Amino acid sequence: MNKSKKQLASAAVLALLCAGCAAVAVAFRHEIWALITSQTARDEFVEWVRSHGVWGMLVFLGLEVFQIVVAVVPGEPVQIMAGALYGPVGGLLLCLVGILIGSTLIYFFVRALGAKAVDPAVLHKYRFLQDEKRVRSALYLLFFLPGMPKDLLTYIGPFLPLKPRQFLFICTLARFPALLASTVAGDSLFEGNIVLPLVLGAVTGTLGLACIRGEQRIVDWLHRRRDRLAPK
Repeated sequence: MNKSKKQLASAAVLALLCAGCAAVAVAFRHEIWALITSQTARDEFVEWVRSHGVWGMLVFLGLEVFQIVVAVVPGEPVQIMAGALYGPVGGLLLCLVGILIGSTLIYFFVRALGAKAVDPAVLHKYRFLQDEKRVRSALYLLFFLPGMPKDLLTYIGPFLPLKPRQFLFICTLARFPALLASTVAGDSLFEGNIVLPLVLGAVTGTLGLACIRGEQRIVDWLHRRRDRLAPK
């Protein structure tokens, strides 16, 4: 099978997977919205997952993958539920696996479609990531900071000077601190301790808001850093 046929086959498989995610989103749109907006619905979902053992875990993993693929679904409620269900460490590991699977689907789907799948303005905005010597540190910083457009950055992954495994490793590992904070908060809430989740929420929320407001300054600083360190 030549390269073009392999790309076509990969695109077809990934398109079917995305169509499946879209079908699930439409079929369960009310339930998904309830999980996002209602604490009662999240509590009921936690109890349902707990009562179904391994199958419940797989359903929850599917929810985490869905959250990554469908970027408009916020990740924090899912990650807090992970902590409530499986504890700080177990929930963290499950979220990391879900993020890795979802990011892999996005990466290879976009790569199969080619550059036309991404707005050229986005590639231009993050052009400093084309610096082979500093792409790893810059990418890690963007995925590490709260409030950065991580889902958008996943979509430009195939066009960066990194191998797929390098990109996926960075974009998964860099989320570790934020994920741990969410799963710790979820575990504490399940145990009836509201102080720690409030503190973690205040800290991460403040940092996230500051990064959202200062995103362009962060991007400009990374551009200046690349230009300053570039060989003359």
